[in-house]
Amino acid sequence: MPKRLQVLPCLFICLSLIVFSAYRVSAVSTTMAVDPSLSVANVGDTITVNVTVTNIANFTSWQLNLYYLNTVLNCTGAVEGPFLKTGGGTFFGKTIANNYNSTYGSILAYSTLLGITTVNGSGVILTVTFKAIGGGNTALTLANTQLGDEKIPPQSIPHVDVSGAVNVAGASPDIAVTNVTPSKTVVGRNFAVNFTVTLANLGGYAETFNTTLYANLTALGAPFSTTLLVGSSANFTVTWNTTGYAYGNYTVTAYAVPVSGDVNPANNNFTISPIAVTIIGDINGDFKVSLIDLVFLANAYGTTPASGGIPGVAHAWNPNADIDGNNVVGLTDLVYLALHYGQHYP
Repeated sequence: MPKRLQVLPCLFICLSLIVFSAYRVSAVSTTMAVDPSLSVANVGDTITVNVTVTNIANFTSWQLNLYYLNTVLNCTGAVEGPFLKTGGGTFFGKTIANNYNSTYGSILAYSTLLGITTVNGSGVILTVTFKAIGGGNTALTLANTQLGDEKIPPQSIPHVDVSGAVNVAGASPDIAVTNVTPSKTVVGRNFAVNFTVTLANLGGYAETFNTTLYANLTALGAPFSTTLLVGSSANFTVTWNTTGYAYGNYTVTAYAVPVSGDVNPANNNFTISPIAVTIIGDINGDFKVSLIDLVFLANAYGTTPASGGIPGVAHAWNPNADIDGNNVVGLTDLVYLALHYGQHYP
């Protein structure tokens, strides 16, 4: 075989080795990644994820943002991982904003070596803990990431970001009326009584629903709409003007219309009783205005809700003695009682 032809296979082999080696070098790239790439949890669970860097050389600093859906996760902590600290002391900082905007939470974290050493290899740079607050899927999206080398100022180290995800098995929908508190339990007919209705979202999804307050079977006004995030509660005030209602004891119920899939509709209503609609001046709810009512008023005379105390004890606030509902037991209430003194029903 001619010598020139013998050289060609050697050149081909050498060229193949060079190409293969170049391929191997390019395939080993630096990455910043969320680990594990997929986490699975239930509502209420604590989830821990790491952010790692791999195959890095002359590493001295890093920075990142991590974004997530704030209806699914709530960040409870972020601490620096051990990898960069193998090179010495570091300066680490973080900012956690679970309400970064109406949709996302955000973590800003960063660290830099304080000495002149560098770090090589792979390891954890950040550990983040989340509380699963709602059912659904959310990406853990890395953004604005930077890896710095040993130069002054540091130069960016090329790398690939690998984001992660969390799948939270949602607790079933469950809204509830957890309390109904009246401003008074005895009200003179033609006056008003206020009710504080406490609503809660005990399920795994944000919910919008309607609630109505009833006296016996009569709705006290139109339904009111509420939107509650997972795990939240809120108070709402409903006023009952008793004008036109018959004397008697009433059962008052707050009822929230079940949302789709509501697993516990039994807790969608809350009932209190009795609320007495009675003669103006009747303080103890026995449907007559007598000496005992005058004594109750005298004991509460001059007090306001801030006075506190036990109703019926001298100088203690008694909301039932606040006949006109102006948050002061005073002369006007005494006049109302005097005008109706001796009346009774039936």
